[in-house]
Amino acid sequence: MTRRINTLAGILLVLASAAGPVQAQSRGDVQRIVAVVNDEIISEYDIKERMQLITSTTGALRTQEEYDQLRKTVIQLLVDEKLQVQEAKEQKITITDEEVNQRFNELAARNNISAEQFSQELARMGASKEAILAQVKAGLAWEEVVNARLRPFLAIGEGEVSAYLDNLKSNKGQPEYRIGEIFLAVDSPEKEAETRQTAERLVRQIREGAEFSAVARQFSDIATGAVGGDTGWVIGDHINPDIRTEVLKLPEGQVSDPIRVTSGYYIVTVADKREVLSADPDETQVDLQQIVITPTADADAQRQRIMAATSTIKECSDIPRVAAALGASDQGSLGTVRLGDLPPPVNRAIRNLQIGQATEPLKTGTDVRVLVVCGRKDAEVREPTAAEIEDFLSNQRLSMMARRYLRDLRRDAIIDYK
Repeated sequence: MTRRINTLAGILLVLASAAGPVQAQSRGDVQRIVAVVNDEIISEYDIKERMQLITSTTGALRTQEEYDQLRKTVIQLLVDEKLQVQEAKEQKITITDEEVNQRFNELAARNNISAEQFSQELARMGASKEAILAQVKAGLAWEEVVNARLRPFLAIGEGEVSAYLDNLKSNKGQPEYRIGEIFLAVDSPEKEAETRQTAERLVRQIREGAEFSAVARQFSDIATGAVGGDTGWVIGDHINPDIRTEVLKLPEGQVSDPIRVTSGYYIVTVADKREVLSADPDETQVDLQQIVITPTADADAQRQRIMAATSTIKECSDIPRVAAALGASDQGSLGTVRLGDLPPPVNRAIRNLQIGQATEPLKTGTDVRVLVVCGRKDAEVREPTAAEIEDFLSNQRLSMMARRYLRDLRRDAIIDYK
């Protein structure tokens, strides 16, 4: 009996196999102190663990120069995390192991796998669970600090909310954009070249297949990094003026070159487009089934054979017949999925399909998969609530305040690089 497929791990898992010049180190090397941040150390081991986690996420490093650039970036990331956790302690904020493990479990659930499977996947790629837990703890600590210290000073008035909604209504039918953003801060002229090189490397890796959201979580210096760089839906007039020109001319699904702004570099992508106050396609619910096929040496010939076979699918009862004809390694139901929860490439492949239609073959990890829509419930048109608008405006303002807060912590810290 064909087992029921109950995960989207092959589609949603953002971690990919790592490779590159991560160098072997002796025990003495990994215990070497690299930096001291207000009397707390960062060791070579800490750097090695984070680099392995990042290369597992963003893909291989090609050259020694890229390795050196990433190492500098990782040191700065770890310094910032030390400062964030230290500030949480200063503000009497405690992050428990239970909270950290809960966030880890949420990361696993986001990929429709268990926490144990997530740990196993990390181990398989040579990345440790401890490295991601340390990052999670720093992220939680900073969220609490920002909420405790900055959010009380936010004041989004009813007038601002009303003006935003009036603007939406006056722009009804105009284009609206779902933007992904990564921001790399340049805090001093000395970091200009290094940050530019990092931005260029990240763009290349995203274009070569690294998941934009995963890169944003690891590298972005603004609050949207915590949600994979997702800004939500923004009409053209409300797009950050620094990046608006690039966003408006960027084809959907593509990533921009690094965009230099006053305080750093942006990397942006347009994940989706729609019309203002139209139905949100991300809210569409689809019932999916999949056919999983083992790749062959002749990928082009296999692709043509798969497309010929799946074109005969008229309804989902045809799937077992087609799967058998293709010698599928597996097939079954993925259940009901919200389009907005799928990675952008998969979202785009499915969004316009009707019941009984199949995607083109999708390369996911070590498999080739075809997804078939077996049920579909399109979203309804609705206006955003006042609370949603207030939350959107608050997060925009909070992101800027948090960046200034961290900059001040860096300025006041005693940081000794060894």
